[in-house]
Amino acid sequence: MSVGKKHNQLSTVLGSFFFATVIVIGILKFNLVRTNSGLPVMSIVNITADICSMALGYVLFIVSTIDRSRNRKNLTAYLLLLIACFCSAFLDEICWLVDGDPSQAYINAIANTFYYMSAPVMTYLFWRYVVSYLDLRQREIRIVNMFMAIGLLGAVILRIINLGYGFYFYIAADGHYHRGPLYLLSDLYAYAGMVLTLFLVFLARKRFKIYQIVILYMYAFFPLASGILAIFTFGLSISSPVIMLVLLLMYCVLNVIQSRERSISENELRMATMIQTGMLPHSFPPYPERKEFDLHASTNPAKEVGGDFYDFYMPDDNHLVITIADVSGKGIPAALMMMVTKTLIKNRGLTDFRDCAKILASVNDQFCENNDLDMFVTAYIGVLTLSTGEYRYANAGHEYPAVCKSGKRFELIKEHHSPPLGCMEGIVYEEHKTTLSPGDIIYLYTDGVTEANDSKHELYGEQRLTSALNLPFNGDVTLLNKNVSDSILRFSGGTEQFDDITMLSLKYNGPIRSGKAGVEMKELRIKADISELDKVLSFADSILESMDCNIKAQMQIDVAIEEIFVNIAHYAYPSGDGEAVIQIEADKANSAVSITFIDQGTPYDPLKNEDPDITLSAEERPIGGLGIFMVKKSMDDVSYEYKDNQNRLTIKKGF
Repeated sequence: MSVGKKHNQLSTVLGSFFFATVIVIGILKFNLVRTNSGLPVMSIVNITADICSMALGYVLFIVSTIDRSRNRKNLTAYLLLLIACFCSAFLDEICWLVDGDPSQAYINAIANTFYYMSAPVMTYLFWRYVVSYLDLRQREIRIVNMFMAIGLLGAVILRIINLGYGFYFYIAADGHYHRGPLYLLSDLYAYAGMVLTLFLVFLARKRFKIYQIVILYMYAFFPLASGILAIFTFGLSISSPVIMLVLLLMYCVLNVIQSRERSISENELRMATMIQTGMLPHSFPPYPERKEFDLHASTNPAKEVGGDFYDFYMPDDNHLVITIADVSGKGIPAALMMMVTKTLIKNRGLTDFRDCAKILASVNDQFCENNDLDMFVTAYIGVLTLSTGEYRYANAGHEYPAVCKSGKRFELIKEHHSPPLGCMEGIVYEEHKTTLSPGDIIYLYTDGVTEANDSKHELYGEQRLTSALNLPFNGDVTLLNKNVSDSILRFSGGTEQFDDITMLSLKYNGPIRSGKAGVEMKELRIKADISELDKVLSFADSILESMDCNIKAQMQIDVAIEEIFVNIAHYAYPSGDGEAVIQIEADKANSAVSITFIDQGTPYDPLKNEDPDITLSAEERPIGGLGIFMVKKSMDDVSYEYKDNQNRLTIKKGF
């Protein structure tokens, strides 16, 4: 359950309690006044004032919990202050109800004891309200908080001791309340705490507007004036109603205006969020007609707007550019810097996409020209050539990418990377290059992923990230990103997000060439090693399953693939180091496939040998030739050619 929901439920419960208490006490007082003709007029006046005070407190409580400032940190202190004043009015009316009744003397003493506690409690809460309003966290404030709490504890203890000694007040044998010899000292903590709070307001006056200072000083002045008045006019108890009225004024002037200002700010942030969100591509899959790759990205700002961004675009028909970056800082400044950075990188990327290092160097120099705020940007840019799988990339101080190659587990590629953008002019960035095989996946992310924390301030870390990446996802990059997001959510356990969380996943499916209508070709480049057999079979099966190939035909094709690939792995390259290429033409219209195996090893035509005589026993039959014979029998057609220094064996099968 979220903190907001818990807070709303608490508000409902307390508000309902307030309302019920006002009704019950009101009925009780009405009956007492009606049946007790001797109840003093002053008691009736005080009791009526307390009822009005409690009713006002209930309305204020409900309004305070549903207005637009309900998420402000100082709301808790304000609501506690409101509750304390409500309880003070409730205790005061109990005291007036039982005063003068000897049989209720113990109730009178207990109610007055708690009533005397309300003044120091409200003083302490007023202090906390001002501190939270100013959002002060300095060491000196924490020390004063400690002394204020210790003083409150001392004031409460003295009131409990007063029950036995009566130095503040006592209840006479006739049941009447009387002030003790040290009555004036009972408000010492309240007055001292109020002066300290007002002194804090004075010191922080530049952070307040004039009307805010006036309201806060009024909160101190009116209760103080009513307290002094009560000293000289015994029997008049108006402090609780006065404080409640001041709380109403405080709410109207501070919270309502604060809410209005926040509403304006929220509208501006909402517009900024819409603008920023509109700048990021958010339609997935981004290029439905392109089957060479799958791509998915997401961002979750820690605030309404953030400094993270991702981007991707195709500068021509054969290249895909991907970018992810993280601007230092948060909020509006980071968001503005993010939009500038994204624009600069994309403008350079559209023309210089063949040189990732040149893109980063150019953007870095532009940053350094007018970087008065000393902000910097970590960035990663990669360019994938769709026809060959060549992948070039450069890293400007960004997080290490995670890569899954050859259907194996994700691993972080911890290569040396260059400094972030904006640090200094003239940085020479380094470009790296690799070749992706069909099925390889690159996962990019910002530090908000690994630095997400839980309630114990423990970081999510790289180990949890790789564990989440290696959860089952069936090659679906959208599910891959979701696995990581869900893992972070479970780890944080509802802890407030500290940093922006952005991720991008790219899967290379291999080149796809269209032949005649309805025919598509996919290609897998792989090391000619027996350990890669599973990947070859997975590559073929994924295509066959998409064509609804029946089980019998799929098993026959798998057996043929295994026989041919194992032969290439064992015999094509005497040195044991070479590459195999598997091209699959899928003819969906005619439910047929053509699979070509290509290697640059020793020239060899497996079809020139005579078929083995299967009528002979295994002992009589010469070794070899049976595997390719089974391939020819199970396939519709098998052909071989040696072209461009390559062995090319093709099998065809309809189903």
